[in-house]
Amino acid sequence: MTRSGSSADVETIVDRPRGASTGETSGESTPPTRPPLDMDATVTSGASARARAAATLPTGPTTVPATGLEITEVIGVGGMGVVYKARQVGLGRQIAFKRLIDAPTDETRARFVREARLTAQLDHPNIVPVHLLDPGSDEAPSGYAMKLVEGKTLSTLISEAREQRALRKPLDEDHALDTRIEHFLKVCDAISFAHDRGIIHRDLKPGNVMIGAFGAVYVMDWGIARPIGSDAMTSSGARESASRSATEEADGELTRVGALIGSPQYMSPEQAQGKNAELDARSDQYSLGLLLHELVALTPANNAGTAAAALRAAERGERTPLDAIDGRPGKAPRVLRAIVARATALAPDARYRSVRALADDVRRFQRGDAVDALPEGPLARVLRFMSRHRRATLGTVIGVIVVAALTVMWTRYRQAANELATKTHGERLTALYGEVARQAHLIDTELHQLEEALEGLATAAEWALTSPEPSTADLPIYFDVDFADPVRRPADFTDKTAYRWPVSFDHMVVGMAPGTDRAALLPRIRRVLPLRDHMAQMMVAAAAGETTAVSPAEARALILARKGPIDYTYIDLPEGVHMQWPGMAALPPGYDVRTAGFYQISDHKRGKRWGAPYVDSTTDQSGDDLVLPITEGLWSPAGEFLGVAGVEITVTKMVETSMIMTGRSTLRTSLVDARGRRVIDSTDAGKRFVASGKDEAIEFTELDLPQIAAAIRKGAPGLREVVRNGRRIVVAFVRLESLGWYYVVEVDATTLGAK
Repeated sequence: MTRSGSSADVETIVDRPRGASTGETSGESTPPTRPPLDMDATVTSGASARARAAATLPTGPTTVPATGLEITEVIGVGGMGVVYKARQVGLGRQIAFKRLIDAPTDETRARFVREARLTAQLDHPNIVPVHLLDPGSDEAPSGYAMKLVEGKTLSTLISEAREQRALRKPLDEDHALDTRIEHFLKVCDAISFAHDRGIIHRDLKPGNVMIGAFGAVYVMDWGIARPIGSDAMTSSGARESASRSATEEADGELTRVGALIGSPQYMSPEQAQGKNAELDARSDQYSLGLLLHELVALTPANNAGTAAAALRAAERGERTPLDAIDGRPGKAPRVLRAIVARATALAPDARYRSVRALADDVRRFQRGDAVDALPEGPLARVLRFMSRHRRATLGTVIGVIVVAALTVMWTRYRQAANELATKTHGERLTALYGEVARQAHLIDTELHQLEEALEGLATAAEWALTSPEPSTADLPIYFDVDFADPVRRPADFTDKTAYRWPVSFDHMVVGMAPGTDRAALLPRIRRVLPLRDHMAQMMVAAAAGETTAVSPAEARALILARKGPIDYTYIDLPEGVHMQWPGMAALPPGYDVRTAGFYQISDHKRGKRWGAPYVDSTTDQSGDDLVLPITEGLWSPAGEFLGVAGVEITVTKMVETSMIMTGRSTLRTSLVDARGRRVIDSTDAGKRFVASGKDEAIEFTELDLPQIAAAIRKGAPGLREVVRNGRRIVVAFVRLESLGWYYVVEVDATTLGAK
C-alpha cells in the first residue's frame, strides 16, 4: 500500500471518495484538479461506513492476532477499510495494514477479500506486493498487509505542476512533461501485465497512482478489479450497475461501493453505461487515455461539475479538447492529440488493440518516430526525419528522394544531392540507407533493453540492501574459491554452455577483494543472493520476450545458450565484493572489482551510465571477449551509497548477431564512436582480444575511411560513395541514439547497380 508521512505532499491512497472532505487523507492540501463539486447530495452507504471506521480508530499501538503485526498509527480511512502503518515484528520491517471496516456488508467483505487476492496475484514492479492475509477471528478475512510506499500520488504531482505553472515558475525535473509521461508508461506496463493475466482495474485515475522513492510508480486500489469477461455479482445476486439518481451527485472522482462502480470522471463510455459484463481491457485503455490527457494538459479531460454530469459526459464519450500543454494555452503536439484520441475512441474497436500498443505509440512519440495513431505519408516522413536529424537533412539519401520537390530545403547538401540525382542507382542507394537505418534501430532497441533491465535490477537491489537480513537457511553462499574447488562448487556447475567457461545457473559467484572482512559483509551478501531469481527472469525476458511464457527448463536452456542480449549481471559493494550471475569459476586471484572501469563510472554517482568497451579478463587473464557495460549507482532512501548494479552485453557477440545485414551482401559492418574511431567490425567475429589482466577499456583506432570519419565527427549520418584501394564502395552510417556511436555498413557499389 502507501506510506504516508507528515509532509503536506504525501497522499495516502485508500478506497475513499476524493472531494471536499479531507478526513480520509493523510493531511495533504493541494489545489483541486477542477472547481469543487456539489457535495450536498447523499452518497451511497460508503459515507456511513467511513464514519463508523473513524469512530473506532485506536489511540495507541495495538497488535493484530495471528499476523505478528503491531499497529503504530493510522494512515487513512476509506469506504471499505482503515489503513494503518504497522510493524512486522518477526522481520522488523514497516508495512501497511488494511483492515476491513467494522460490521461490513457481505458485498463489502467480498470486495475487500477480492482486492487483496487479485493484488497478491499481480507480481509486478509497478503493483504493490501483498505480504499476508489476516484470517480474522471468525475465519473470515478481515485485513491484509502490503508493502509500505513513501511518496505522492500522481494527482498531487499534477497539482504541484499546475501550481508551479500558475506562479510562472519553470517546471523542475520531477514535474516536467517527459517525467510525467515516463510515469504514465510505467502505469501502462502494470495494467498491461494485469490484462495479460485476465484482470481489468476499472478505476484508473491520478489518485490511484503512487509515485514512490527513486521514481518508482505503483498502481493502487484494485478494490473493484475483476477478471475480464466476468459479470461481477454483488452479495445479493444483483449485478453491478452504473445506474444513478440525482441524490448521488458528488465528487466526479468518487469510487463508490454500491450502485456506481468506478470513478465517473475517468470511466469509459461502456462502463458509464453499466455494461459491466462487456468490459474488457479496452475500457481500462480509455481511462488511461483520459489520464494521459490530464498529464499533458494538467487539467482533467472530463471536467464536469458534478458526478452526475461527469457520468453523462462519460456515457457519451465527451472530453474537453487537448488545447493546453503543461497548463499553458495552446494545442498539444498533434501526435499526442492523435494518441489520446485513439485511446479514448467512443467505439472500443476503434481504440488500440491493447494497452501495450498504446504504450508503444507513446514511446514512438518520445523517440520522434512515426506513431500508429497518426499514419503519415512520404512527405510527413521526410519532415519528421528532418526534424530529428537537422544537421543531416541534406544527406545524400534523403536528397535523392526529395531533390525535385524540395530543392530549396536541401541547399546545404545540394552538390551531393545533384551528384546522386545523376546516378541511375539512386533509388537503390535510398533502399540501402533505409535497410541500414532499420538495422540500427534494432541494435538501439537491444541496447535500450539493457537500460530497462538495469533500472529494474537497481530498484530491486536497493530494496534488498535496505531490507532485513534473510534467514541463514536461505540460499548458500559460493565464493570464488568454492567455484574453483571441484568438491565445493555448486552441483549444477556445467561446461555445456555457449559461454567460454563453465557456469552455474542456480547460484551467484561471490568474489572479495584482498583484505576484506568476510564475516562483517555476510549479512549484506545474504540480502543480495535472492536477487538471483530476479536476474534470471530479467535475462530470460530479454531473450524470449516479456509476454512469452517460458518453463524453468526452457529458461535454463536460453541462458546457457546465451540467446538474449544480456550476458552478465552483477551487484558490487563498495567494500570490494563482486556478486555475479550466472556464477563462474573465472575470477582471477586477488580480483578487486573497485579497480574495474565499469565500477568506477558509477562509484558514488547517480543514474545509468554506459561504460567504454573493455576486454573481459575475468574469464582469462590473457584476454577474451570485448564487453560493453551499463551500470548504475545504488542509493538508500537516506542517501547512503550502497554499491553498483550492472548488466553487460558482449560486443563480439553483436558482431555475429545484430550487426549482420540479413538479405544484403556487405563488405564490412562496423561500430564507430562519435570521434570517428573504430570500435569493432565484422572481421572481429570470434576474436579473442588480448588484455592486460585487468578489466580496462581498449584503445580505439581511426576508421580507415577518412571521409566517413570526418562526417561522423560532424555528427552527420548519411550515405557516401568512396574509393578504397581502387575499389568503389558505398558507405551508409546511422547514429545509435543510446550510445552516440554509429553503425557503418560498406557495400560494393557495383552490386547496387546490378541488383
